[in-house]
Amino acid sequence: MSLQRSRFEAEDEQRRLSVFHLVGLAAGGVVGSGWMLGANEAFGKAGSDAWLAWLFGGLLMLLIAGVMVELGTAAPKTGGLIFLPLQSSGALVATVAAAGLWLVYAINLASEAVAMTRGLSWKVGGLLASSDSDALTTKGWCYALVFMAAISAVNLVAPRIFFRINSWLTVLKVVVPVLTVVLLIVAGFDRHGPGAGGHMAGKGASAAMTAVVTSGVIYAYVGFQGPLDFAGNVKQRPPGEAARLRRAVFGTIVGSMVLYIALQVVFTRYHDSGWSTAHMASSPYAHFADAIGLLWLGVLLNMNAVVSPMGAGLVFAHALTREVAALSRAHLTHRGLQTARKASLNRRYDVYWLVLVVDFFVAAIALWAMGGSWKTLVAVTGVLTLVVYAVPGVTLVSLRAHLGYSGLRRDAHEVLARTSFALIALILYGAGWTSLWQGMVTLAVGCVLLLFLPSLARWLPAFGRVYDAKVHVTLFRDARESPAAQAALWLLGHLVVLLSLALLFGDSPIGFHQKFLGGFLAVTTALVSFEGLVRASRRHMDEVPPMLPTPARAASSVSSAEAVSAVTE
Repeated sequence: MSLQRSRFEAEDEQRRLSVFHLVGLAAGGVVGSGWMLGANEAFGKAGSDAWLAWLFGGLLMLLIAGVMVELGTAAPKTGGLIFLPLQSSGALVATVAAAGLWLVYAINLASEAVAMTRGLSWKVGGLLASSDSDALTTKGWCYALVFMAAISAVNLVAPRIFFRINSWLTVLKVVVPVLTVVLLIVAGFDRHGPGAGGHMAGKGASAAMTAVVTSGVIYAYVGFQGPLDFAGNVKQRPPGEAARLRRAVFGTIVGSMVLYIALQVVFTRYHDSGWSTAHMASSPYAHFADAIGLLWLGVLLNMNAVVSPMGAGLVFAHALTREVAALSRAHLTHRGLQTARKASLNRRYDVYWLVLVVDFFVAAIALWAMGGSWKTLVAVTGVLTLVVYAVPGVTLVSLRAHLGYSGLRRDAHEVLARTSFALIALILYGAGWTSLWQGMVTLAVGCVLLLFLPSLARWLPAFGRVYDAKVHVTLFRDARESPAAQAALWLLGHLVVLLSLALLFGDSPIGFHQKFLGGFLAVTTALVSFEGLVRASRRHMDEVPPMLPTPARAASSVSSAEAVSAVTE
């Protein structure tokens, strides 16, 4: 069975993606609804300092990406965000990461569908409770569900067609905001608006840090890891898979940073000039364009308000199928999701239709639970994303003896991983109690489902016939002897501490010194938790040696049979 599964995995990773396709995945995931709707939210929280939120978010993403790219190039594996933590830290930590990742991608489907509905509201009436409201009407709910179904349906096409469509769609999605920045600067910065807006003073770096999570900034940057979701599918001929991954990921983050900061500056300047920021359910930039007479640009932006979120939703839905397949191959969820051959429409079409169906229902439940609010959906997504992004740093340091790094490069990786873990903790603390508890409760629900559904399948034979996965929750019984359980307890304890600090210091009207104390404690406890996680992970690998894929540069002299066995669990 292990050999058969390895063959299916090898077949799944035969397709080789070019830099163009990889950038299409990264930029296609990043450029969605965040740039259109996040500027107004960030401005409301940080005032004229809102551009700092995009700077902080981008720098944090660069740091995190540095860790993830190093891990993804040293052990290139499609579905690696789940597979690699499983190898380093065991099934329980992998389950926490998997629950967060699955929910991020599923909630993205809901949030992009809501953004599409808001974008369409300029043309179709009755979708929102009011023109400046975040609440959907019954008609709006129906449109959102139809958009979710449409995004899922497009992912049923053959992957070679999907990547081609997505790559060229991404080109269009990037051209529109770049054109918007240029034209609005040229046409509007030398004009005086009606004077009703007035300058809003900046609220400081602390407010900007809060806006990073709660205003859709993190949400806007999420998606750069798309190429890493397909790390096992990258072309290996010169310049090599590692170079292609780095170019796609870092190029996307740096480019989006520049673009997002420029868009926020344009938004702030127009607001301060008095141009109306009301009635912005779709895109504020479309209203600015209409106000200064660029009607054709306004129409283009309104159309893009539907197309751009759909494009991002397509990328996330497609990437989710690969991550869930990796989760299934590890028997952390239903085994029937693990191969394209078992879960696709046809052997010729590498399409995980069953994962798409499950994703649709998870997204629909999230949409209902969060009241169809884009703000709530993106805030929860931001928290979950940061939790998921914290795990690769632990994995990279834990696996250092197995990745072939040594000397200065290894030391640099360790500093990078610890710094990213600490900064993620600080940003989560800065998000405040409201966003943090919503995100943590969502993560807890996902973990409970993944951990206890296998037990339920054992207790109920009828359910067991349709759901087949290993029972891992029992590892907690032997926490004193099980390093995998200890690693999970370190991670969960770290999240509980952050939640407690946010409750004590986050949203209460306290002074700067108390706020600083809370941030100091968040960073300190994060570094302690990181060391505990790494030690427990290494003890786990002493008991269960990791089985890692081999990079192409190191595998050139290895036979194809050995290369297949290298990725066998």
